[in-house]
Amino acid sequence: MHYLFDNATAEAARQVWLLAAILDGHTRDVLRPLGPKPGWTCLDLGAGAGSVARFLAGRGARVDAVDTDPRHLAEHELITVRTADVTTTDLGTGRYDLIHARLLFMHLPNRDEVLARAAAALKPGGRLVITDWDCTRPQDMLLTAPAPVIDAFLAMQTAMIEAGEARGMEAGWARRLPDAVHGTGLRVTAVVHNRHWTGGEPGMQLHGCNSRQLETPLLAAGVTGRQLSVLRAAMEDPSVTGYSYPAHTAVGVRD
Repeated sequence: MHYLFDNATAEAARQVWLLAAILDGHTRDVLRPLGPKPGWTCLDLGAGAGSVARFLAGRGARVDAVDTDPRHLAEHELITVRTADVTTTDLGTGRYDLIHARLLFMHLPNRDEVLARAAAALKPGGRLVITDWDCTRPQDMLLTAPAPVIDAFLAMQTAMIEAGEARGMEAGWARRLPDAVHGTGLRVTAVVHNRHWTGGEPGMQLHGCNSRQLETPLLAAGVTGRQLSVLRAAMEDPSVTGYSYPAHTAVGVRD
């Protein structure tokens, strides 16, 4: 899989930390009522910084944390780190009490096939928890910003989304996530999460971080160096405010 972002870049460690800062609270709120506990076997797909794997391990569950480049995952006695590509790796059958994936499936060209394999890997009563961002309406994200910042933000977002879609990303996949999970035979509930951020906070800083990781393709797509400078300064400016991408989370349960 050719993922849009590279864990080996200088900005990658900061990016996975920002993603955790933005979404971990929501993810924990979803996971707690599902009951991860000692004796459970869990799978964290596309584990990133490992914050979700550590949360599950902190509740006594054993966790397989899978990533194509797991360099940002810290060691833990209850976490087994696996270097693997989820598009091809064997997830097994009836193996896990809980499977989690965040900001992963939207990037997979064969997402529906991987989703079917993830559902099959659940034990009876097992839970599948998937969160992805809906990236189809970047024009709705900024709330208070001058026109040059809005123009730079939209230029960067448009170029980034087009670069992702050229690699197989589906910007609006999150909106069909509940139906896709239901199609695997699981019983589904779903929720949409978002929150307001000001410049200098993780939800705004992520855009500057992304612009640094993707500077070369963004410039090649026609985003100007001046626009990138305006964007990066604005994402640290407390007078600039906005929302994150809407995060759609589906929970599927195998009966």
